[in-house]
Amino acid sequence: MHRGTSHVEKFAGISGNKDGLPELPDGEFLPPMELSCVENYFKEQVASQYKDRHVIIARCAHVTEPQDIHRQQGRTQCQQRSLCQRGCPFGGYFSSNASTLPWAAKTGNLTLQPNSVVHSLIYDEQKGKVTGVQVMDAETKEMTEYYANIFFVNAAALNTNLILLNSTSDRFPNGLGNDSGLLGKYVAFHNYRGRINAEYDGFPDTATDGRRPTSAYMPRFRNVFQQDTDFLRGYAVGVSSDRAASRDTDGWGTDLKKGLLNPTWGQWYVGAHIMGETIPKESSYVSLDTQKDAWDMPLLKISMDYDDNDEKMLKDFFEQMTDMYTKAGFTNIRTQDSKQAPGLDIHEMGGVRMGKDPKTSLLNEWNQLHACKNVFVTDGACMTSTSTQNPSLTYMALSARAVDYAASEMKKGNLS
Repeated sequence: MHRGTSHVEKFAGISGNKDGLPELPDGEFLPPMELSCVENYFKEQVASQYKDRHVIIARCAHVTEPQDIHRQQGRTQCQQRSLCQRGCPFGGYFSSNASTLPWAAKTGNLTLQPNSVVHSLIYDEQKGKVTGVQVMDAETKEMTEYYANIFFVNAAALNTNLILLNSTSDRFPNGLGNDSGLLGKYVAFHNYRGRINAEYDGFPDTATDGRRPTSAYMPRFRNVFQQDTDFLRGYAVGVSSDRAASRDTDGWGTDLKKGLLNPTWGQWYVGAHIMGETIPKESSYVSLDTQKDAWDMPLLKISMDYDDNDEKMLKDFFEQMTDMYTKAGFTNIRTQDSKQAPGLDIHEMGGVRMGKDPKTSLLNEWNQLHACKNVFVTDGACMTSTSTQNPSLTYMALSARAVDYAASEMKKGNLS
């Protein structure tokens, strides 16, 4: 996995420090973003009070110092506009539009088929493998079949489950590869319900300037090397600080410019949010509904909720962050539980879990379906646990590893 991760990190461009933390291994990093003065102060306070807790600048997929591999992709340095979600025209932030799709186009072997809705995979009973995929045109609703020797189903975790559940045949009446009956089960996500905010009276002559597309970050510090709480697993914490600015917008011309350029700075605010690991359970599942959408695809029923472990973890987050805030001299500490439903978070995972035993999993160690060797799943659906980090880098490393294996197997004639 390490070789695959290094390959992906160099290609995508990951900004961060080499922090030397066993709970968050270092990688192939570009220069890091900077902590604000308040975040750096909080880092020092935490380090002086706790041996097992660390505040670092979060690692992010932003090109802070372009390398040849990024220039070859047509990307340039992150402009720190913090408009990443719109799609970065500079390619400073990694995305498929900025990076992998143009890279694939360079090979001459890429065909993009827009307005396509994947309906199901076609299983050939005689050949004992998938031979094609049924795709509906989203506008004309015409169905087309495409054929290949090998298939990667990476539609994002829940849609990957949907497609496989909808791919039925005499051999697989309950979904492609679903001999174990576990397809769609053991789905989990990251819990973002908790926030804690405070104020700080220090650094009256200092303020942040410009934008930053990431924040400070506290890697998981609960149950890392041993079980030390009444809940399983742990959580990471995103920490950020800012200072409100009041600008005089009265007047015209020179007076207006002066008012805009000389703000009155208010209080420093500090905010933190939880990214909690939820436990995959058989009772957390997705399944096909009898209702269908406009493209004749079944709607996906999602059966998932918080459990006692999540509530205990959230309580601990509030207690520990309140303690850290208090020791750092922060005031007006306020906790907030959004009680938002699962699915209003991010990072859904599971349903097509990896494992050695076909009775308890659907994919082998190479992300192949146990029961259908020419189908691979390398997105979040393959995960067996959620950890507490952003998972996309892991998906990409698994994909690179699986593709390398699949190409090798094809050359040997094992997947033809």
